[in-house]
Amino acid sequence: MAFDIVLGQYHHAESIVHRLDPRIKITLMLILFVAAFLANSFFALLVLLLLDIVIIALSKVRPKTVVKAVAPLAFLLIFPLFFNLFFISEGTSLFSWGAILITDHGAYQAGFMTLRLFILFLTATLLTLTTSTIMLGDGISAMLRPFVRFGLPAYEISMMVSIALRFLPTLFEDFDHIRKAQMARGAVISQGGPIKRVKLLLPLLVPLFAQSLRHAEELAVAMESRCYHGGTNRTHYRVFSVGRADVIAIAICTSILILMIVWL
Repeated sequence: MAFDIVLGQYHHAESIVHRLDPRIKITLMLILFVAAFLANSFFALLVLLLLDIVIIALSKVRPKTVVKAVAPLAFLLIFPLFFNLFFISEGTSLFSWGAILITDHGAYQAGFMTLRLFILFLTATLLTLTTSTIMLGDGISAMLRPFVRFGLPAYEISMMVSIALRFLPTLFEDFDHIRKAQMARGAVISQGGPIKRVKLLLPLLVPLFAQSLRHAEELAVAMESRCYHGGTNRTHYRVFSVGRADVIAIAICTSILILMIVWL
């Protein structure tokens, strides 16, 4: 596979982060998300970034693997950087050329929003790198189970999340195969500027979409042939229990969230 995509994949390692209860890890991610949105200074965001770095060190996941996992989402960072940098006119002018005006407030907001979005991506990526798809699905199902009495399809939601994460590598692999097949037939895909390359890649989306539908149909047939009937009266092989490490992790992240609220 030419595209070495790590996004959404599980990286096995023997670490304290991998052994945490998946329900606790999902809760920690949500707490860090809230803390990132409540942060109103670069210092607060840097504290969260430092916490993510500590988690990477504890998880024993190589930094190179983390970078490769976050890289496919890097293009999304362009949007907060561009719109805040060039569309905020408040503050002292730093650069002016024609209709282009960059101010100190715009530059600050661009850096701040970009760093916040990067922390959100990094935190979510750490969850998928340290939690297998099955464990993640079971954790979501366990957290949503109390809402089943209100009609929420908890198990079906966790199953959809698991399937989506499972098929991300397959989707990238199918795209690579289609790209190579088109290039073998003389298609020019990797020439010109970024906009032209995007236009050249658009014809690949039709066969990719058809292949995705084919995978979905095959999966549906396989599940029906095995008498799949949803989450009704299903038992679980793993029984989750909260340990000392889970309590410590929750206490640390909750303390950081409280500090964020106090700083407001």
